[in-house]
Amino acid sequence: MLRLPNRPGAEKLDNVIRAIPVRDGNGDALTLNEYQQFVPHLTMRGVDRAGGMKRLALDTGEAVQRVDDDHFVIVATGERLTRIK
Repeated sequence: MLRLPNRPGAEKLDNVIRAIPVRDGNGDALTLNEYQQFVPHLTMRGVDRAGGMKRLALDTGEAVQRVDDDHFVIVATGERLTRIK
């Protein structure tokens, strides 16, 4: 039986590796999560995990693109986000 990813009982496809506090154009504070996939691979010592692709998303699940280290854009709306330092 095929098990769906990121569902109870299934292996997670990616993990949150960093939470980035950001602020939107209205001044509201949001949390931007950076996810990274981990790919299992076989080594001489057994199975290990290698870091794979990364993606950014808000807590709401909206996809986000990085502009630079301090600025981000919500893909669906084009709204700009700024890192809170």
